[in-house]
Amino acid sequence: MPLASVFIDARSAGAKLPRHLVTVEQAASKWKGSHEVLLVDDTGDRRLPPLAHRHQARLLSTTSPLLGSRLNAAVAASQGERLLFPGTLTRDELVWLGESLSADERGLLCDAAVMRRKRRGRLQRWWSWLTRATTRDTFWVARDWFERIGGFDPQLDSEALSDLLERLRACGANVCYSGNAGAERKALCPPQGGHSRVGRE
Repeated sequence: MPLASVFIDARSAGAKLPRHLVTVEQAASKWKGSHEVLLVDDTGDRRLPPLAHRHQARLLSTTSPLLGSRLNAAVAASQGERLLFPGTLTRDELVWLGESLSADERGLLCDAAVMRRKRRGRLQRWWSWLTRATTRDTFWVARDWFERIGGFDPQLDSEALSDLLERLRACGANVCYSGNAGAERKALCPPQGGHSRVGRE
């Protein structure tokens, strides 16, 4: 399995950050293949360096107040071919991430995969497929597709994740939803105007 990079935003996690790091560490230890955990922070909290070290996460400091910009910086500093963005960081979601990556390695050929949060009721489930993904959804995306569309919109905050998924679909990436095939590939899509193309440092 290709190297996987897991991204956690300290500001978004808030008081749940220690628990999130424990959950990621425990779940990722059972994945096949290598992984790295990157903790991106714009708070300057002095408790974070020892916390990141304790859970084998790499701490990346940034001054950007916007989530899209922070995550772009983290991706640029990462090495993974698969970029993982856990939503609410439940164990089930992290187990799904590992299984989804293993399935992709066996040849299912997803460019990205999304685990939607469960919605109760038939109408709610139907409506969820018609509406855009939320920041609570867990997903991964192949690095080459992330770079192809120019990464996250650095001008967006909480909407940055769902915006990325929408652009992936619009540009023809094969996005799979909890094991179901998504859109077929279309013509290559250039980076969005004003977005910084993200690459390795």
